[in-house]
Amino acid sequence: MEISELSFVSYLNSTTTADSKLGDMAAKVAVQNFELSYATLLFFNSTLSLGVEVFLNIFKYSVVINRGTVQQSLLHNTTQQFVLFATDVADVEVILDAMIDFEIDNTGKFIIVCESPVSNECDEQDIMDLCWNYRIVNIVFIRLEGNEAIGFTYYPVADGICNNLKPIKLDYHNKYTHTSYGEVFRNKFRNLNLCPLTVSTFIQPPYLMNITNDFPTGSDGDLLRLLMYGLNASLKMMTPSRGTGWGWREKNGTWMGSLADVKDELANFSMTSAALTLSRVSDFQISSSYLVTKVVWVTHPAQIQNMALKLLHPFEEDARIALLVSFFLVVLCAFLIKSYFWSSTCGVNEEAELSKSMVFYAWMLCMGQSIIKLPTKISFLQMVFIWIWYCFLIRTVYQVYLISSLKGKFYEEQFQSIEDAIHARYPFGGGPALKDYYIDNPVVHDNWVDVDTPKIMPTAMKLVDGMKFVLAMNMDAAYIAIKNSKVSLHILPQKIISSPTVMFFKKYSPLLEPIDLVMGRLTAAGFPHKLKQLYISILQLKNEDTATEEETLTIQHFTACYAVLILGWIVSAIFFSLEVYFGRVYRHPSHSLLQII
Repeated sequence: MEISELSFVSYLNSTTTADSKLGDMAAKVAVQNFELSYATLLFFNSTLSLGVEVFLNIFKYSVVINRGTVQQSLLHNTTQQFVLFATDVADVEVILDAMIDFEIDNTGKFIIVCESPVSNECDEQDIMDLCWNYRIVNIVFIRLEGNEAIGFTYYPVADGICNNLKPIKLDYHNKYTHTSYGEVFRNKFRNLNLCPLTVSTFIQPPYLMNITNDFPTGSDGDLLRLLMYGLNASLKMMTPSRGTGWGWREKNGTWMGSLADVKDELANFSMTSAALTLSRVSDFQISSSYLVTKVVWVTHPAQIQNMALKLLHPFEEDARIALLVSFFLVVLCAFLIKSYFWSSTCGVNEEAELSKSMVFYAWMLCMGQSIIKLPTKISFLQMVFIWIWYCFLIRTVYQVYLISSLKGKFYEEQFQSIEDAIHARYPFGGGPALKDYYIDNPVVHDNWVDVDTPKIMPTAMKLVDGMKFVLAMNMDAAYIAIKNSKVSLHILPQKIISSPTVMFFKKYSPLLEPIDLVMGRLTAAGFPHKLKQLYISILQLKNEDTATEEETLTIQHFTACYAVLILGWIVSAIFFSLEVYFGRVYRHPSHSLLQII
């Protein structure tokens, strides 16, 4: 064999040995750190694939292989374990750029193997800088050093540095799972060492969010400070740089409001107690829920009913019908007893006189008055006693509820749903993002009137003055408007949504996991709910419709009572005049004009 051939074989054997060590180390890191029950994406584009072959021989678990160019059909949003074999740093950048364009989960676990034996072509610092630009934190980078494979990772928050991209060498003796800084793939943002987090929000008085000198207060503000304390982070507040309020997506795809700051990477996350919508969930990543936000329809209060009708309010409509039916049965019985059929069947007896005035006596008993005589027959007597008992119950229940009825406020028929408002030709609308809930209802979606966040409360105040409009707004904000105006806005029974309250992050933010961990503990301890209830109790906000709010009794509340009394006097005077005129002097109720009834 010639000398040139021996040199080539020697080079090939050394390269083969080095490549096998790269694959061997990559497989061991994967076995000890990956979730082995889930699939792993393996990508390589090198023609020298011995390292890949060694990796597959050792890593005998579910693997999806992608060779050559990145294929979107093989990438799934649920895939969170990646092993990439590349020739140099430039090759790694091309692979990662293609994968990020296909929106893979950059918070997953990455093992990047660089095969080039030239050290400056596989520089670990270049790889760490590249991964940080792609927000890839959970990474192990493997390259050759001589004929040995060595691994690196980095910890963005360490040594008092907030953007620490210094490569940290893996400890081979610790089985590739730990470094002197901690675990390879976990808890890299659990302690932020007072590094700043920028949170986008806006002022929501009186109790949700207030900001004074970059210091948040309110139920959300206090919760945010607790969250920062749990993460050991410093807090930097900002209000929306483009647009106002919670945030919505324009027709051209541009985001406005607080969510625009997250989309443009001006803020780490948005905390505004915003409701979930289709566009928000599709374009952002959300935290776990810590409260519930209710969005309702609000309009002006209906016209107050005439006070004379308050006497009828102790009875619902079905109760009124039942009372009328019971009196109708009494009248029917009176006519039956006076009929020829009754006389021929039962014969004339001593109850005849009483039967002629049955309606009159029934009314007297209903009013709580005594009657002159009682029937002697046991069957008729039982009927009278049942009627007395029935009237006593009705009268007692009526009197119990009468005072609260006189003191309450009652309105004409009000809207029960948005369909009622549409039928009445009322315009309607609210925050632009909320119309996503009616994407399947073109009548509502296409006629929605956008109301910017700063104009929501002023619009609610205009509703107090009788403005014909139906406004979609947060239920807590509606209670605030009711308290400030001291007028009962009408909250429609039909709610738009009861949505979980979450924080919004850019897709696949590495901060989501540690923030969810701390917020989950705060939620389990009841802090969000307790803070909200504390501020509500301080501000004395009523979480109920104030349409039935009671007020002090005045002479006006007894208008109906006096009207009934005067009407009774007039009717009595008319009947008395008629009896005198016709010369029929009162001797007995059965002889009076009432027997005609």
